Amino acid sequence: MKIIAITNQKGGTAKTTTAAALAVLLARGGTPTHLVDMDPQASLTRAFALEDETDGLYHSLTDRAGLPVRTVSQNLTLTPSTIELGRAETELLSETGREFFLRTSLEKTALRDDTVVLLDCPPSLGVLSVNCLTTAGGMIAVIQPGGFELHALAHLHVTSQAIRERVNPDLHILGAVITNAHRRRKITEQVRLEVDRLYPVLGTIRTDARLLYATTAGTIHRLTTSKALDDYAKVVEQLRPVLP
Repeated sequence: MKIIAITNQKGGTAKTTTAAALAVLLARGGTPTHLVDMDPQASLTRAFALEDETDGLYHSLTDRAGLPVRTVSQNLTLTPSTIELGRAETELLSETGREFFLRTSLEKTALRDDTVVLLDCPPSLGVLSVNCLTTAGGMIAVIQPGGFELHALAHLHVTSQAIRERVNPDLHILGAVITNAHRRRKITEQVRLEVDRLYPVLGTIRTDARLLYATTAGTIHRLTTSKALDDYAKVVEQLRPVLP
């Protein structure tokens, strides 16, 4: 099982859209793919028009139980989230081994050995994000063109290195995805050059109203024609060598 954290500490970078698009494309290509919505905002859950009325992920983490698994489409499943998950940020702070709770729950979840698990991390570096990075074998940073985003990326780099040194030596930085890019704008290329100093750039994703609408409407798994989805397909090809 390959576990990849999709992350950035700054919100609004299309992190959730990236997780959803990569999962949809992997599943269409025949790869068993499981998404875990670790963000209490539950945007990933809504992107597939699902709801979790039982706060299952919250209880799985706090009870060290297996994760709930919902079927989205062929080869694609999801562990949904709710705002209740936000309670875990404070409730787990005093728990011994709190950074390993997600890993424990995943180990108890009935998934195939060849499954690719994508973790949609919260836009912060609290307990939930640390759980993601402690559990993952790979990390993808998502960033938009802009100066503030570069500062957030630098902070994320320091945090990921600390986690690798202290609790998860298996965490490898797979690269970065630049989203909402306008290729004719100079800042996009400037940001790409800056990002490339920290991580390999896996792809640059064009702004695309079709993908945005599908994500908002909960129909991203049905979207077939999209220039952004074409860009994400190139990212998937970049990742193939490290996937099961």
